[in-house]
Amino acid sequence: MQFDHIKVIGVVGAGTMASGIAERFAEAGYKVIQYNRSSEGIERSQNLIRLNQKTLIKNGVLTMEQAQLALDKIETTTNIKDLSSVDFISESIVEKIEDKQELFKKIDKVCRSDAILTTNTSGLSITQIGSVVSNQKRFVGMHWWNPPHIMPLVEVIKGDNSADEACQVTIELCQKVGKSPVLVKKDIPGFIGNRIQYALIRETLYLIQAGIASPEDLDAVIKMGPGARWALFGPIEIADMQGLDIVNFINDYLLKELSDADKSPDFLQDKVAAGELGIKTGKGFYEYSAEKMSRLFESRDRKLLEIFKLQQD
Repeated sequence: MQFDHIKVIGVVGAGTMASGIAERFAEAGYKVIQYNRSSEGIERSQNLIRLNQKTLIKNGVLTMEQAQLALDKIETTTNIKDLSSVDFISESIVEKIEDKQELFKKIDKVCRSDAILTTNTSGLSITQIGSVVSNQKRFVGMHWWNPPHIMPLVEVIKGDNSADEACQVTIELCQKVGKSPVLVKKDIPGFIGNRIQYALIRETLYLIQAGIASPEDLDAVIKMGPGARWALFGPIEIADMQGLDIVNFINDYLLKELSDADKSPDFLQDKVAAGELGIKTGKGFYEYSAEKMSRLFESRDRKLLEIFKLQQD
């Protein structure tokens, strides 16, 4: 199993994540075979990729010629048997273990025995998803962050049965396509990034529920305070800068005061029940018109590109 032998990438799915992943592999020069069960999904995905590329062209990351070359490298199909020639699979379908398992049962029957199989999940068990494939040593978690065509981070997760070599090949492939992979050594729920992220979300929801701060002020605190530093330094680096004696002292009096809720607060569950799901429904904590949504995504991508340019200086 050698990294250099990977020439053809199979991307499974057609949503935001699969589209961005297919785009990134193609822009890095790989031939991509993108599979989805419906032609409508494939068409949506192609439109998403073109939209992503417009932003990259506008911000000087891609030329029009490079964008077209990438599109030309993506072959689309609704026949899963067309994945028989791929060297590496990246799956990004709905976040349900049963659906992923059913899909990998089919993939396992058509893919070569030496092809590496990866699942893109925000925190589901890699070991459990991969339990249905014949050779679990080649099954690895590969959690891309949204938007995947821009975000550098990819968490490579070692399942209980994943071979070290398969993990290393996946890490090297991430590096080849310009990503910054980290190895998650144990298959734990949420991996690294989402465990940290949801600890923060839990506390912010508690502060709203307790009437301590509004959603607008909480967002302002993060963006103008710790979030600005986290774009440049990690929490461990910041702890060293602050002084570990200070961190230790604050831990002793503050940690016991933080939320330890083990489920979503009632007010969030009420919003979900009412169909107030955020951008996808036009209303969550904030309201979104079609124009506002378009501006928001364009602004997000532009600012992220600016931040990552700063990080490289």
